[in-house]
Amino acid sequence: MSNIESSGLAASLIAGETLVPPTVAAIEPEVRSGGFFPFCDLLKHGEGKQEIESLLNDSVLLGALVIEWGYDVPFNKHDEFRKWLIANEQKLDQVTPEGVTYRGTYAVSSTSEKGSGLYRTIWAFRTLAALQTFNDAMHAGTDFARLIHDLSSYRDRERGAANSQQIYQPVRCADRLG
Repeated sequence: MSNIESSGLAASLIAGETLVPPTVAAIEPEVRSGGFFPFCDLLKHGEGKQEIESLLNDSVLLGALVIEWGYDVPFNKHDEFRKWLIANEQKLDQVTPEGVTYRGTYAVSSTSEKGSGLYRTIWAFRTLAALQTFNDAMHAGTDFARLIHDLSSYRDRERGAANSQQIYQPVRCADRLG
């Protein structure tokens, strides 16, 4: 379609010029169902338990399971959020349940993912059981629960606000299905 202003369009019609007819292109649908990886408890089912322990202890592997929360923070709350993190990240790390490690909250400098948010909070879990412990602790009325509530209060809750969640596990324990 050409970019003719409405006044130019009217002048072209009056002058008897032929207009270019509109065109329509077929939509090429793309379905991405792909494969998936069921959760694996790395320390129970991974090969080389002693090596796995060493990789986890040395932070070569972030965890047996890693969860990334993606979200936006309203522009006018960024500075307040940054100050909250400076004051509370160490506390959050100290009260995180056993088997769970707070890996930090990050600003996204570059991404190819649309709608996943400009901020990421990363959690590492030593076992699948630690994931349940994490969930229970978020609802237990503890300092951890309060800090999670405070952290989450900065998230943009407006309709259409970006958010995402990614769950990762080491390939050495991943069985691919599909």
